Amino acid sequence: MFEQSLQSWATGRGYRVGWGPVEVITAALADVHARDLSRELDVYASEAISSESAESLGARGLVTVVVVVKPRPGHTVLLDLDGERLEAVLPPTYFRYQNLFEEVRKDLSERGLPGARVETLRAPLKQVASRLGLVSYGRNNVTYAPGLGSYFQLLGYLTDARLPLPDDWKPSEPVLLPRCRTCRVCLHDCPTGAIEEGRVLLHAERCLTLANENPGQWPPWIGPKAHHCLLGCLLCQLRCPENPRLKLETTGVAFTREETQALLSESEDHDGSVWGGLRGKLAWLGQCGAEAVLGRNVRALVASREGPT
Repeated sequence: MFEQSLQSWATGRGYRVGWGPVEVITAALADVHARDLSRELDVYASEAISSESAESLGARGLVTVVVVVKPRPGHTVLLDLDGERLEAVLPPTYFRYQNLFEEVRKDLSERGLPGARVETLRAPLKQVASRLGLVSYGRNNVTYAPGLGSYFQLLGYLTDARLPLPDDWKPSEPVLLPRCRTCRVCLHDCPTGAIEEGRVLLHAERCLTLANENPGQWPPWIGPKAHHCLLGCLLCQLRCPENPRLKLETTGVAFTREETQALLSESEDHDGSVWGGLRGKLAWLGQCGAEAVLGRNVRALVASREGPT
C-alpha cells in the first residue's frame, strides 16, 4: 500500500523518490569519515555528526530512509541602485531551503505515506542519495539526477513505514558521471581553482560558495569578476553538458532603494525601521541572519559589474 501511494505522490509532483533500510545511513557516514581520515575533506561535513545510528533509529521504530529529489529553478531578487534595478540570482536550493524540509515532510506524511510516522533525516544527503542509486557525482562534487541535471534539492526523511525492497537489494556504490572522465568544462570555468585535474573531490577551501556564505574579507584568490550570485556559485553548472538550461523564477522580493543602501553600507548598525523591513524579506528568502554576508556580496556584485573585464 505504501509503495503505491508514495510513487503516486512523487510522480504527481514531478519528484524522484528512493528508499532503503536505515542501515544505508551507516554506509553514507562511512564514506564521509573515510574521506575525512584520509584528509581529502577540506571542510568537514558537520551535518553527519548529528546522525543517529541505525540501531537507535530502529529502537524508535524508524526503519526506512526515504530521499526525495525535488527539481528546483534558480531564483531572483531585485535591488534598487539609485533607480537602476539589479537582478541578483540565488542558485537552486538557496530560496527557502530549510523551509522546504518541513513543507515536504507534512505533504509526504499526509499524502505520500498516510498514517505513517515521518521525521526529517539529518545525514549527509548526497551520500545517502547516491547509496540509494538516485544520483551520481560530477567532477565538481555536485550530484546529478538523470534528466534533471544538478538543479534539484535533496530532502531526506525517516519513517516507520516498511517499504518493499528486492531480496538482493544492497546499497549502491557512489559513481562518477561517465562524461566527467573526459569532460573538463567545469574545471576551466571554475574562477577559483577549486576543481583539480587529477582529483574528483572539490577543494572546498577554495570554492567561491564557501567564501561567500561566510563573513569576513574576501580571500586574495577570488578575482573581482568571479562574483555573479547573491549567494553560492553557478559557474561550474551553467555550462555543464549534463545540465538543462537553468530556469529562473522570481522570489517576489524587491529591496527598496533604502534597503539596498542599508545592505551596501559597511556599518554594523542593523537597527531601525529600514532593517526591520529588510529582515522580514530575508526571513521570507530563508536567509535569516545573513545581513552582513549579503551586504558584502551585494557590494562585490556591484563592483564586478563596474570593474575592468
